[in-house]
Amino acid sequence: MDTEELQIIAQKAGLTASQAKVYIALIKEDELTPAQMAEFSGESRENCYSIAKRLVELSLAEKTDSRKTTYRALNPSALQSLAENRRRIIQRNEVYVKQNIDSMMQLFYANSEMPGAHTIEGMDGIREVYNDMLHTKDDIYLLRTDFDKALGNAEEGFLKRFREQRSENGITTYALTPDYPEARRYAKDGTDKAMKFNRIFMPTDAYTGKVEIDVYGNKVAMIAFGETEMATVISSPAIAEAMRQIITMLRDYYRLTYPQEENL
Repeated sequence: MDTEELQIIAQKAGLTASQAKVYIALIKEDELTPAQMAEFSGESRENCYSIAKRLVELSLAEKTDSRKTTYRALNPSALQSLAENRRRIIQRNEVYVKQNIDSMMQLFYANSEMPGAHTIEGMDGIREVYNDMLHTKDDIYLLRTDFDKALGNAEEGFLKRFREQRSENGITTYALTPDYPEARRYAKDGTDKAMKFNRIFMPTDAYTGKVEIDVYGNKVAMIAFGETEMATVISSPAIAEAMRQIITMLRDYYRLTYPQEENL
């Protein structure tokens, strides 16, 4: 493996390009003074003093006991710890941003109507969207296809916990769902009421797409199950309000034109 490839490994672990150059030079040359580091790396001597100090802090180098100020490389296994710590920091930062982005979004929408959108794939992404609904704590307007067919590979255990947490958070769901036996049972045995799930039935062939639509807060989530497991979330007060009104109009229409539980 050549020097450039070794430097890339060090950078991916978390070192800067300059730090990676000096560290690989130390590995190859055993011991170097800052002046020699500058010669091998192309960095200034002053910068190499700072780089050497940082490498010592990261347990990647040590200062040797000689009359001249020299440094030598320590075991590269420390790069693994550096990479793991970097990953943990990134994960913490991601969680912090997700939990606190709403205040920034509100400020943005106070001065702009430009929507934002992001797509995440797989069941991990779908779970992330459901957790965002719990975090937002706004009522949900839901349009869903046939439950059994839509589920695909979804984790039933997670969805069960989600429903329970949803009602515990005081979230009411205004749903429009196909008329399938399991849904009728939930409506009849009080499960829907306990879960704050305000359901309106529609014919089973009224909506057959394998995409669930959830409107909550200023967001519209389109969740695809089955072979395509992904979710797209659009952030826009205007679009969210439009979709809320559309689902409400459809619920009103089927409430009047299709037999509901109280009419059976």
